[in-house]
Order: sequence, then structure tokens, then C-alpha cells
Amino acid sequence: MSSLKAHTTITFSDLTRYLDKIVTLLGDHDMQVRFADGIHVATSPYGTVRVRPAGQMLHIAVEAENGASLNRLKNALTGLVDFVARAEDPAITWTGDKAGDTWPPDFRVLTVRAVRELTPRMRRIRFAGENLAHYDVPDQIHCRLLFQPHGEPNPEWPRLGDNGRLVWPKGGQQLASRIYTMRTVDAATGMLDVDFYLHDAGGAGVEWARKAAPGALVGLLGPGAHGPKPAGWNVYVGDETGLPGMARMIEALPRDAKGIALIEVAEQAEEQPIAAPGGVDIRWFHRHGRPPGTPDPLVQAVRSLDWPADKEGTFFWCGCEYSTFREIRQFLRETVKLPNHRQVAFSHWRRGLSNDEIIAAGGDVVAG
Repeated sequence: MSSLKAHTTITFSDLTRYLDKIVTLLGDHDMQVRFADGIHVATSPYGTVRVRPAGQMLHIAVEAENGASLNRLKNALTGLVDFVARAEDPAITWTGDKAGDTWPPDFRVLTVRAVRELTPRMRRIRFAGENLAHYDVPDQIHCRLLFQPHGEPNPEWPRLGDNGRLVWPKGGQQLASRIYTMRTVDAATGMLDVDFYLHDAGGAGVEWARKAAPGALVGLLGPGAHGPKPAGWNVYVGDETGLPGMARMIEALPRDAKGIALIEVAEQAEEQPIAAPGGVDIRWFHRHGRPPGTPDPLVQAVRSLDWPADKEGTFFWCGCEYSTFREIRQFLRETVKLPNHRQVAFSHWRRGLSNDEIIAAGGDVVAG
């Protein structure tokens, strides 16, 4: 069977501003990226992506064995470029083979099986689903959840179109979606846990989680990366939004692992047990009424660490508010000199902006 191919050429006013971010994020879409002969080649379970810069133009070619995989690759690239370069309002038009509207090959429907409170503000929801082996990957810890309205008698789900975008059922309601950490995945039992931080700002995911009860439905897409890398010394830094990811990675470490976790929460009641190896120090920082996103405690804690000389043997992971993330990233670059490939650091939110506002504004508002 011959493969299917599609191509798009995107023109930028300043491609150098976005190229590295685009290539880096390819690796976060379950792709292995290599550079050869001026082309960034990314391979994934769905096929191959080739990204070739030429002046201010970016040529992207995708190749897959079937229409569903072709549309999935186009969707991943369209969403990635659109978010990273939102300020450019990029025109993304795909040419080549067409498959029509297809189901995403990674799409699963999950049903709430159980809900329990880990802390006053952290709610764990256990989902049941089929064929979850695709999601049970140690370094691919994130997913996208599509929230079906509670009590919807006839749930409908989107498909992927030839233009690389979601196609909603005619007259159907567009579903809100958010990125979350998969706290645990057990493909053998078909169970998947997600921890929801019930923050005061609300939002589609938070409000859905507050009302969630057994039988409620979500759609699942992914997985995405931002997971661990092997290291002799591991450093984890974050607030409540990064806590599920930190806890998952720490508990998956070898029992002889060494490292430290710096975790900021509202108060002592928000601390939760983490089954860490004996050589991993867990340190909790309490805000005591201080507004979330005030950077001082975590930033100062990172600055005070005794960083090893072997930077290649160090892994750093950070998930927190934008201002804290930005100061820590600057310190890692300028003082610690930690190579980019030895760190995974992202802003999970930005004080003063809702999630919807961040999505509308694009990646620049949370970039380091």
C-alpha cells in the first residue's frame, strides 16, 4: 500500500523567532526528531514529518500509511505552529492527498469510575477506558482532555479534517479542552488517573472536575511529552499545577535515585504523600495567604541549591506560574549553565490571564 503525503508552506515575517520553538515542541508530540541536510525529520507512530526552513518560509511535509494518521500529523503541526506563532496569524494551507474527515487514531472515550479528594484543593478522578497501552509511556506524561457536558444524553465527538483542524458535528457544541498530566496509567486494567487542582480562577477543566461523578465522559488525545530523562541527580520544581507531574516522575525513579523536589502549595493541608526513593529530598513551601505566582520562595530555593559539576548527569523539571518559571530559566541559563537538553521547564499558567486568554494570545505569553 502506497503512503499518503501532504505539504504546506508557511511564510513568516521573522522565522528565526519561532523555528527553534517549533522544532523543540515536535518532540513533545510523541515524535523523535533528528536534523540532517538542513531538514528536521520527526518520526512518530503516525508517520513522518519533514520541516525545512528556507529564508522566511517553512516547508512542512507529512507522510503516513493511512488517512487517519495523515490527518493526525497535519492536526499536530497546524496546532503547534498556530500556537507558537500566534502573533504572525500564520496561513496554513495543506495540499496533497486528502482523506476526508477521520477519527483521530489516538482518540479514546473515558468514563469516570471514581472521584476522591487528595487534599482540600486536589481532586483525583479515576477514568476507565479501552486500549490505553498507547498512553502508558514513561516519558509521555501529558494528554488533552475534551470535556463532555455533564448529563449530555447524546455525546458527540470531533473528527479531524483535511485542513489539519478539528471538525465538529454539524450543529454540535464545541467541547472545551485542556492539557493535563496523567498521574497514573494502567493499560492492563484500563484505568487512568488525573489529579485536578481546583484553583479559584476556575475554567472549563476545573468546573467540569468540581461536578464530576461516576459515569461522566471525557475524550482523550495524546500523549505528549515533558517527562523525565535519565540522570544521576534530579531536580523538580513546581506549584500545585506541576505537582501531579512531579509526583508521577519521582515515584517512577529507580530506588537508588538521588535528587530534590521543591514544591509550593497554599498550606500544609495541601501536602500529599509521594513515594519517593530514599535519596530524593521532598521540600514543601507554603504560601500562607500569599498570592499564587509570587516567585520568591521557589526562585530562592533553586538559587540556593548546590549544583553538581556534572551538568550532563543532571535533570531539571519545572512546572509553575510564568514569572517564577521565567526567573528560574534565566538563572539556569546564565548561572548554572545547564544545557537545554537536560531540562524540561514550562509555564503552566500566568497570573492575571485565564487559560482561554493564554490560548487566544498564543505561546509568546508563556514562553521563556
